[in-house]
Amino acid sequence: MRGVLILTPATLLAKLIGLGYKIPLIAIVGVGGMAYFLSAYHVYSLLFVLSAAGLPTALSLLVSRSIAAGERGAVVRIFSVSLGVFLSMGLLGTALLCVFAVPIAEALAMAEAAPALLAIAPALCLAAFNGGVRGLFQGHHNMLPTAICEVTEAVGKLIFGILFALMAKRSGAATPHVAAAAVFGITVGMALSALFLALMLLCNRRRLFWREACVLPARRQVLGDMIRVALPVTVSASVMSLVSLVDTVLISGRLQACGVASTVANAMYSSYGNLAVPLYNLVPALLAPVTLSLTPTLSAAFAADDAAWAKAAFLKAQRLVCAVVFPAILGLALFAHPILSLLYAGQEAAVRVAAPLLSVLAPALLPAVLITLTGAALQAVGRPFVPVLSMLAGAAIKLVCEFFLLSLPPVSIMGAPVSTLFCNLTVLLINALVLARVVPYRLFDPTCLLRPLAAALLATLPGAVGYGLLIKHMGSAPWQLPLVILAVGVLYVLLAPVLGAVYKEDLLELPGGKVLCRLSEKCNLLQEVKKYDKRRKNGLDFKKERI
Repeated sequence: MRGVLILTPATLLAKLIGLGYKIPLIAIVGVGGMAYFLSAYHVYSLLFVLSAAGLPTALSLLVSRSIAAGERGAVVRIFSVSLGVFLSMGLLGTALLCVFAVPIAEALAMAEAAPALLAIAPALCLAAFNGGVRGLFQGHHNMLPTAICEVTEAVGKLIFGILFALMAKRSGAATPHVAAAAVFGITVGMALSALFLALMLLCNRRRLFWREACVLPARRQVLGDMIRVALPVTVSASVMSLVSLVDTVLISGRLQACGVASTVANAMYSSYGNLAVPLYNLVPALLAPVTLSLTPTLSAAFAADDAAWAKAAFLKAQRLVCAVVFPAILGLALFAHPILSLLYAGQEAAVRVAAPLLSVLAPALLPAVLITLTGAALQAVGRPFVPVLSMLAGAAIKLVCEFFLLSLPPVSIMGAPVSTLFCNLTVLLINALVLARVVPYRLFDPTCLLRPLAAALLATLPGAVGYGLLIKHMGSAPWQLPLVILAVGVLYVLLAPVLGAVYKEDLLELPGGKVLCRLSEKCNLLQEVKKYDKRRKNGLDFKKERI
């Protein structure tokens, strides 16, 4: 929990900085130029995942295992072998981008993205070094360097990306080179975090590396252990990066094949990828800590063969994510245009393209967050490769659907969010079917879906009507949307406990939860529910209490 409390704020801050980072960049580089930025970043993300996603996890596991076994002297051998693998993979990825930047850009139907690919290539080598040092600290149960590293990368790319883009634009550089200058901010941010981690490594080398006499593991054994641990994580993460790359490859290329001009196709792709998708991705990022805490709890429950404990833990997680995701879905679907207009003022053409795409993309949030829950449950029961296979199947469905839908003139760019919905539904269906066969009792509860949906509808629909009336009688103003969203949020907080969407134990998990519980109890809003009691061994499986 200490690690979660350190990492969660840092991750959320980095996500928010990343979201805010693109707002000024779109104004500087332009919507069309940001297509080159996005395509280069998606290629970088896939290579980064292949080279450095699962390896830090494997390194942290091997280091923590050696420390727990009293073999601290082996940490030096493990780290040296691991860092050699990390840097080799990072250098290979950097070399690939440098040598094949032009062919890769042409394969993406964006030949102008080659400078951006060259600008981001060194970041792969730096990211490999960062991953090795972070894995070492995580193996010692020190999450603070990882948290600081994430924030440093985000702040570095924010400051230097905007600075370099402004300098390139003022010097009269062409749009592809302005986009490359913006991408180079990511490389500089990665270099700053690498410098910080190198200093941390030097300052803490005596605590990290113990000179104890012990039997050193063979280098081949360390390498084999790393591959066994890293492979599932790497494959799983690379599938999602591959899904993003599918958008990069197909959207612009298929639109151009159907007669859309390249500049228009790139602008449509950029509007979708830079405006709509980041808001969509923000919600799963906010709910990631729920999954992080669910996995070990379910693992313990399944290991103890305790059905009541497992069901209680899963249902609590399901209630929490549904209580957040339904108002988010309706809010993004109904207020897509005003939200994007407020965030990206001055980009009316891009907002007109992105707003309907975000409205269609919003329903895909429900299967997306449920995928994380079912994936955590499958990992807890010892089926870690099932989520990987289901994601591969979902990626294939997305590829086929997007290929055909984008070529239909009535559908066009709308095929991108629709194919994402089909992809998420496919992954969720496979995960749920396998989970139903593996676990002999039902984990899902339909009321966890229906109650927050009802509360969200009753809160957001009046808000949408009220916002329309404000626009009609007073004209459009920047203060109207925040006011309406605040009113909708307050109404939802009041309705959710009344309709049984959340319980007292759920509210206590939230910031300011104790205050909310006191107010709800005074207003007699919290319902009477069945709550799992860990004293079940004394003969009580459940207890009914007023909460």
